[in-house]
Amino acid sequence: MKEILLREYGSVDGLFEVDTAMPTIAADEVLVKLVATGVNDVDVVIRKNGFPATVQNQAALPHSLGTDFSGIITQTGSQVTKFVVGDHVVGLNTLATYAEYVAINENALISKVPQDLDLVPLGGLLGTALPAWSAVVLEGKVQANQKVLIHGGAGGVGSMAIQFAKAAGAYVITTAAAKDEDYVTALGADQFIDYRHEDFGKIVKDVDLVVHLVDKATQDRSYSVIKPGGKLLSPAVVPDQELAKKYNVEAKFIWGDVSEETRSSVVDLYAHNQLDIHVNQIYPFTLAGVKIAQSDFEKGPNRGKRIIKFSD
Repeated sequence: MKEILLREYGSVDGLFEVDTAMPTIAADEVLVKLVATGVNDVDVVIRKNGFPATVQNQAALPHSLGTDFSGIITQTGSQVTKFVVGDHVVGLNTLATYAEYVAINENALISKVPQDLDLVPLGGLLGTALPAWSAVVLEGKVQANQKVLIHGGAGGVGSMAIQFAKAAGAYVITTAAAKDEDYVTALGADQFIDYRHEDFGKIVKDVDLVVHLVDKATQDRSYSVIKPGGKLLSPAVVPDQELAKKYNVEAKFIWGDVSEETRSSVVDLYAHNQLDIHVNQIYPFTLAGVKIAQSDFEKGPNRGKRIIKFSD
C-alpha cells in the first residue's frame, strides 16, 4: 500500500512516499480502507516544528501524520464483535492516516456511521467536532442566553463551536476575516467581528466563555472581555495562568473529548442534519496532493475543513 511519511521537520519537502506492506491485524483489530482524512493544525505544527509539549505520544522520524479519518472495514480479527466487514466508520488514529489502510483496535477511537452518508466530508469530522464539543458542551457548559466569543469561527473547530453554542441557545460572537461574514452568520453567529479591521476588545465585554483557536496575542487580550468567573478554553495555546488569576477567569488548555459517548453524539447530530461540515477543498492522496494540502492549510485562511481523499 502507499504511505506518506515525514523524514525531517520543516517544509513540506520533508514528506516522502513509500510502498509498504499492508498492515497485519491482530485478533482484536479491524483493517480499515481509508476514504478520507482531514488536515488539522496539529499535522502542520508537527511537520514544521516537531512535537509540541502538549502532545504526549511522540514518535521518532520517519513517521506518518494525520489523525481523523473515514473509511470502510475490509477485514476483522477473530475476536472482533463490534464491527463486520463492510461497516462504514469514522475515527481517530494519531500519526497514522497518511496511509491507504490502517489497523486499529475495535475498542479504540472508531465509530460506525450510517452507510448512506458521504464518507468524504466525514474524514474531517472528529478532529474538529470533538475539540469544539469539549469547549462548548463539556467544559464550557454553555447555557441559553450566555454570551460566547469564538476566535477563528470560520475554521474547522470554530465552525463546529459556533453550531454547538447556537444550539445551546447562546448569543454567539465570532471573529473572522471579512470574506467569511456570510459563512459564519449562516452557521449561527449573532455578531461578527472582522479581526483585521476591528478590535474585539473595544466591542465585546462580559462574555461567559471565550473559545480560543488562534494566536497567543489574541488569547492574552481576551481575558479582559470575560466576566469575572467566566471561562477561556483553548485547544490551540496553553493559557497564561497569571492572567487568568488577574482577571478571575478559569482558563484551560483542552483536548477534544474522545469518549464513545461524545463520538456517538457528534455522529448522530451529523446524521440527522443538525451539524454541518463545510469542505473547503479536497486534495488527492498523492505526495504532491498532500504537500499542497499542508501548504494551503499553513497559508490559510481556512474555512471549514481541508480533506485528503483516497482513491475510490
